[in-house]
Amino acid sequence: MNTNRLNNFKGSIYICGFMASGKSTLGKKLAQKLDWEFRDLDTVIEEKENKVIKDIFEDRGEEYFREKEWEYLLELSRDFKGIVSLGGGALQNQQVVDHLKVNGILLFLEVPLKEITKRVARRNHRPILFDEEGEIKSREQLFEELKALYSDREKYYKQAEINIHSSEYNSIKEMADIAIDKIKRHV
Repeated sequence: MNTNRLNNFKGSIYICGFMASGKSTLGKKLAQKLDWEFRDLDTVIEEKENKVIKDIFEDRGEEYFREKEWEYLLELSRDFKGIVSLGGGALQNQQVVDHLKVNGILLFLEVPLKEITKRVARRNHRPILFDEEGEIKSREQLFEELKALYSDREKYYKQAEINIHSSEYNSIKEMADIAIDKIKRHV
């Protein structure tokens, strides 16, 4: 296989997918298996802004968050080689997709929306989980909002060079092994 070409690859692997899809989990496993560094874009934003994402959204709004997300992603793409887990909404426009594909490989981690809804409902740090009064939304309302949001972003996710369907694998290890095989074939 193209192990030698992978070792000489100068770009990064950018993992995209919807919120709660497991991008960071897969990214950490890929980094471990490839002996590469790992960065989670959401963690980078939180460290640089000295706030959790939920508070950034509440204090400054989504527009500010997206500007900072783009700024820090540009820094990562310029200064870092490794595995980068993107936020679920990082692929907001074609410019972002094109930039990442020029600077590395885009890998889409696809997870069924019903599973995403379960995962989002279990954790209370995601802004979309709450209504305007700060109350947790019903499962049905959450599903419908996630579905609409996913449908807006799907056209960007689907442009990834590598696609991993989580429902086809039994473990994160198996998913990472398949992803590495696909990456090797791509570089």
